[in-house]
Amino acid sequence: TWQAMSHLESLGKTRHIGVSNFSPAQLKHLLDHPHTTTRPFAHQFEAHPYLPQTTWLLYHAEQGIHVTAYSPLGNANPTYGSAHEEVEPLLSSDVIKGIAKDRECTPAQVVLAWGLSRGTSVIPKSSHAGRIEENFGAQRCGLEYEDYEKLHKMGMRPKRFNNPSGSWGVGLYEGLQDS
Repeated sequence: TWQAMSHLESLGKTRHIGVSNFSPAQLKHLLDHPHTTTRPFAHQFEAHPYLPQTTWLLYHAEQGIHVTAYSPLGNANPTYGSAHEEVEPLLSSDVIKGIAKDRECTPAQVVLAWGLSRGTSVIPKSSHAGRIEENFGAQRCGLEYEDYEKLHKMGMRPKRFNNPSGSWGVGLYEGLQDS
């Protein structure tokens, strides 16, 4: 599949290709494979203050691979089990709400500003025009050093919300900080 995608890029059918939800072993295998002529431009995986994946993010920076954070608002998908019931919803967190009040931003803007400050693209899901407009305001939400300290503490016990491993019968995310 990767070779076929690389071929499409060489034909000019696409500008960039990437991967999603690769484990460290899977990404290393792709990068080290003798037939890999094109490196992934981006890697999309779940990242938010409850699941910062900092070491994994730094590895991507070293490799020159951009990270796109999905579920940047910590969206809890009950389809994948009860992880969403084990912690307070991210946007309802007193920490996030306190920072939002101090910085005159919304909780969503605080979380998205945090993700952007880490050099990731963030892709919050919404079909509501007002929320989409609000999300763009994250670019103007200026977080301070003490805010980052508080946000860092939220990820000390990582929590993944979108994990279909059980229902798919496949061990996903092996080798990552929350596995």
